Amino acid sequence: MIVEMSRVIVLGPKRRLGEVTDAIQRLGLMHVDRVEAEEVPQLRPVEPGSEEERYQRRLEALLARTTGLLNLLPRTGPAPIPDLSDRTLDELEALLEPVEREARELVRQRLEAEEELELIRSYEGAVRVLSPLLAALQGSRHLETYGFVLRGKPQAAVAALHQELRRITGGRVEVVAHQIDEKTTGVVVAFHRRDAEAVRAFLQRAGITELRLPAQFTDRPAAEAVQEMARRREELPRVLADCQQRLEALSRRTRATLQAVEARLRDELAKLQVLPSFAQSRYTFIVHGWVPTRDVPRLRGALRQRFGDEVVVYDTPVDPHDEHEVARVPVALDNPAPVRPFQLLLSIFRPPRYGTWDPSPLLAVTFPLFVGLVIGDVGYGLLFFLLGWWMRNRARRGQALEVGLLNLRLAPETLASLSWIVRVVAFWVVVFGALYAEVFGNLPELLFHVHPVFDRVRTHRDLYFQLIVLVGMVMIYGGLLGHLWMAATHRHLRGVFESLVLLLTLTWVVLLLGGLSGLLPAAVVPVSWSFLWAALAVFAVGLAFRAANPMWFLESATAFGHVLSHARLMAFGLAAAALASAANELGPTMAETFGLGGWVGVVVASLLSAFAQLLFFVFTIVGHVIQPARLHWVEFFTKVKYHEETGEPYRPFQRTGR
Repeated sequence: MIVEMSRVIVLGPKRRLGEVTDAIQRLGLMHVDRVEAEEVPQLRPVEPGSEEERYQRRLEALLARTTGLLNLLPRTGPAPIPDLSDRTLDELEALLEPVEREARELVRQRLEAEEELELIRSYEGAVRVLSPLLAALQGSRHLETYGFVLRGKPQAAVAALHQELRRITGGRVEVVAHQIDEKTTGVVVAFHRRDAEAVRAFLQRAGITELRLPAQFTDRPAAEAVQEMARRREELPRVLADCQQRLEALSRRTRATLQAVEARLRDELAKLQVLPSFAQSRYTFIVHGWVPTRDVPRLRGALRQRFGDEVVVYDTPVDPHDEHEVARVPVALDNPAPVRPFQLLLSIFRPPRYGTWDPSPLLAVTFPLFVGLVIGDVGYGLLFFLLGWWMRNRARRGQALEVGLLNLRLAPETLASLSWIVRVVAFWVVVFGALYAEVFGNLPELLFHVHPVFDRVRTHRDLYFQLIVLVGMVMIYGGLLGHLWMAATHRHLRGVFESLVLLLTLTWVVLLLGGLSGLLPAAVVPVSWSFLWAALAVFAVGLAFRAANPMWFLESATAFGHVLSHARLMAFGLAAAALASAANELGPTMAETFGLGGWVGVVVASLLSAFAQLLFFVFTIVGHVIQPARLHWVEFFTKVKYHEETGEPYRPFQRTGR
């Protein structure tokens, strides 16, 4: 549900401004908002070159250094973060410097080792192949060489180069090519010194770079250079591992302190950034914002205990019918523990507008139900539960989950919410799986001849479709009725007329098409027209009040389409059952194709089927879970005008890490 908010104004003497700001930040209850009144003096902006501006720049510089160090050091397990709220900037900088110095040196060593290893891997093969040819002519007084590497197997390119070089030099050239590996070919061009300028100019124009040894190997003979490269290639991985271990040890020792420094610097910057929202005169200040109504006594008590009568807290409840005020009220959601994780499904959107409604309880019921209706497999449900349990244990250990393929990182708090959603979904997948008698597809039927109570694939396919369409009607009608209720509650006349027209017209379409198609008794067809006339009458009244739009009738057709859109649940449900059953048939078919019999055939068939089931389970997570979510986000939310009536998230002014 949406937390009830109160407008709060804090007044006090200007000499107490810094202390009051610190106290409000420590409490972390107040969403600070700018005072909107022309007669109230505002804080002047920070002037360039002033002491405040220099202080802010120093904070930003220290924060950048701290954040850079945290990004540089490897992540380690959670550790208690010390309280550095009483440290000065000089003391914080003194904490940073030794860590920064040690980390910089270790990173320098690591980068140098990585660069040298990469150079050796790039050059070693070419040098090993080309060095005998280059060394053979190195002491010649009349001949020069030019070695380079070409990618792939460029025989045609080498032949063309040879032909052109013979033309340039009058035949005084030789080109030798050797395959280094599957992807590279080494080439050496030998030519007379008098042709050096022409040959080198041609090769450079052709974009061919001469192979040169890294600086640390240039003063060695080719054979020694190859040996040294081999030695360093074996040694450098140990150097890299040592650097990484030392960085991890440094991170374990200092990461908690660095996080505390970062939090302190962010808090100080947050104070500077929030000051322009305060109204100030020469002697007083005013802080304006929003606080959950239940927390106002706590805020008032804490400020009175610290400042006595010097600071006054004034609060007023929000008028839900004042459009201008409601638009500014931040929104916080607070639901019972079983529902709270489902707020994660709303986090990709802005929160609902203050004074409307929170769909999280509905999502907590219908979303897992829809997923179970689609997947409906006991085996997949157990896999879902194991996945959710693994995520739960990882979150409890304070470990984040990183998915490199999607460049996604889930913090432990987010992972805990997701784990609960997965486990609730698993419950309904198992329930519907028992109803459908599906365990990794049709295994119960294949192995034990178990027949389902509800056979959605064959016997009860039409009933399955009707049930899903009925679910769609309940969702769409529920959305329209919800919007009607909210419009009436907030006295939005246009919203009331819109909801009534959509409800009546949608009912006309459903009854008319249902009667004509035979899904409903034919007697409902004449009755359906009365709903159309009623919709036209409501529309006419709306026109009289200048609160009507003819596009509503087209939106009714869209609403009917959204009802039918729920049929995708049936399509995905049948696809899930078909894929799981196909996986069971894949293994035996492949074993039979390759002529595998006996226990070998059974083992191979089982492994192939298990692999296919695992693959289809991944497809199920991606596709068959997204579709039920989409039906809520698009079909249902558009009916309650969720996306059109959003608010600002509640962001209390608080210390970092709360």
